[in-house]
This record gives sequence, structure tokens and C-alpha cells, in this order.
Amino acid sequence: MKRALLLVAVAILAGSANVNVFAAKNPARSADRELTGRVRGALHAHFGTTAKEIDVLVRDGFVFLYGAVPTESLRVRAERVAAAVPGVRAVDNELAVASGS
Repeated sequence: MKRALLLVAVAILAGSANVNVFAAKNPARSADRELTGRVRGALHAHFGTTAKEIDVLVRDGFVFLYGAVPTESLRVRAERVAAAVPGVRAVDNELAVASGS
């Protein structure tokens, strides 16, 4: 439910702007790139090399986390770290806990 609401919010915001928010020269895209770097940096600062297993996608300040991590506690901590980065509007945590860990 949380993910569906987040995706609906992104769709509404993209549609209400009446521009292509994914266009290469769009200032929003540049801000998303900057925010992506800050989120990745925060994850790396907290988790070191484990952060390489976490993919970060940002659209209009909404952060999406993908990949696999070794434990549930790491999955939850990654969401909290990402949410604490200034400029993040919401986090959709799609991280999976790797089986066999």
C-alpha cells in the first residue's frame, strides 16, 4: 500500500508539472542527480562496501532503494539513513534480504 501511494504521488507530481520531468536538461533531473549522490554517500558512510549492493533511484525527491542486503536490520537502517538525507521527500524501500544470510 505504501509503495502504491508513493508511486501515485510521483505520477501526480510528474503530470501536474506539465513538463517532462525526465528530460535531460530539466532542473529537477539535476536536483535528483545531486540527491542521488548525497543518498549514496550517506549509505556508503554508514555501511561501507555493503552500500555497493544498494541501488538508488531518485525522482522528484522520492527515493527508491533496490538490491539485496544481508540482514533485515540492515534493510531497515538503509531506509532510515536515506530518509535522513536533506531533500528526501519519501523512501520506497524495495531492498530484499539475501537468502542464506
